[in-house]
Amino acid sequence: MKRKKIFLIIFPLILGIGIYFLYRSRNLFYFKIFTTHPLIYNYVIKIRDIAWLYRKHLPLWTVYSLPDGLWLFSFGATLLLDRIFYFFHFIIFTCIYGFMIGLEFIQKYFGGHGTMLGTFDKLDILFFTIGYIFIVLISYFIHKRKSSDEKKVKSKKIEIIEDIKYICIFIILGVLPSLL
Repeated sequence: MKRKKIFLIIFPLILGIGIYFLYRSRNLFYFKIFTTHPLIYNYVIKIRDIAWLYRKHLPLWTVYSLPDGLWLFSFGATLLLDRIFYFFHFIIFTCIYGFMIGLEFIQKYFGGHGTMLGTFDKLDILFFTIGYIFIVLISYFIHKRKSSDEKKVKSKKIEIIEDIKYICIFIILGVLPSLL
């Protein structure tokens, strides 16, 4: 189970960060990481130049909305997979999904291009929803398939502490691209 969980968490995150890194503005955080290392910076520029040759063949949603859905999917995998108190974590994740959708609607009325809040996009809502549905279905089937003889001694308090750590990490990962 550990390998599946790590794959379902890390792969979407790396893919989403890679999209930000290759195709989004050089003013974003993920790109600025490499500008502090002059030795690596030249290779990064070459990789971006090669990737930009293919940019015109990619639909806009792959660059601007897909990373959001991948982030939520990865977040859901962190919170829902391999948990004893599955329903509790499902409620937490559903609240986070609702918050993200609400934040998108706040952008509609208070955001805009160049603002800290960002820009409202229906495709962001679509990709948040797709990421939410996919990880909920995957986690539900994995949770149901787990054998009943698997008894893990883990308290609800330990899982809540883990959740708080994961939520903080994913908030940082979600906010960094638009800050700095």
